[in-house]
Amino acid sequence: MNKYTLSSQFYIVLTNGECSQSHLPDRVCYHDGTISFCNLSPIEVQIVYLLDKHQQMDVHIEIDKNTEVNIIESRILAKDSKLTRNLVIKEDAIVHLFGENDSSDGEILEDIHLFENATCQYGYAELSDGDFNGIYHYYLDGEGAQAKVRMAILSKEKEDKHYEVLIQHNKPHTYGQMDNYGVVKDEGKLVIDGIGTITKGQSGSASHQNNRIMVFDEKCKASANPFLYIDEYDVKASHAAGVGKIDEEHLYYLQSRGLTKKQAMQLITYGYLQPVIEVIDNDMLKERFEKALSKVGE
Repeated sequence: MNKYTLSSQFYIVLTNGECSQSHLPDRVCYHDGTISFCNLSPIEVQIVYLLDKHQQMDVHIEIDKNTEVNIIESRILAKDSKLTRNLVIKEDAIVHLFGENDSSDGEILEDIHLFENATCQYGYAELSDGDFNGIYHYYLDGEGAQAKVRMAILSKEKEDKHYEVLIQHNKPHTYGQMDNYGVVKDEGKLVIDGIGTITKGQSGSASHQNNRIMVFDEKCKASANPFLYIDEYDVKASHAAGVGKIDEEHLYYLQSRGLTKKQAMQLITYGYLQPVIEVIDNDMLKERFEKALSKVGE
């Protein structure tokens, strides 16, 4: 527990709601649970969240107008801990986030609000150990706002994991896209709920989602549930969802080439989650995903 690596020049470590370590650039500050970004040029900042057992942390992040930032988030939660985070992205800001979940248990609740012409691309590497509940809600509150969510999830052994991803369009000409990929092994359980909502009057908006899960063993339990709630005519909306078993022929082929069954399963897991990387157009996110997903092959 509480093992992390600081990989960026600028960083802040929040332990049970208190700042325990930081090195932040000019015009980025932390005060009383709020991290504010007002930087004039693009920067990269790492945020580490550490929670001990039965602890709760509330964090607010505010991205100012016309700000561009790459944020790397490391989440390390102990049993029965809870992280609640509110992110506000103001007009014309561009934000790329990568969140790696190294928790042993816990729950994360996120609300992300995007205003006029704000752009957010968020990549989640959900490879944690233990049971987990993640609720990630995006609200497109300004015209022209765009949110793209990419998620790679691994549930193994007897882990019970549930993720709810919502993208809600509250203004016209907004765009939302989610691509959620999961792998379930052993006696793991995984539920992915993808929710796209376009409220009345938000013409010209687009909501798309793709939720796919692959299961390895008979005792696995998996469910990929797409929901579209559309209350406007002049919009584009689509969803795809599927749960399928591992291809036994692929497994047999890899074993015939000298790999053990475990090695073959690890390679297939990596390959199945890799499409999450392919739809990303930000170098930082691609690099972080590659590094995180390489762990499933160890």
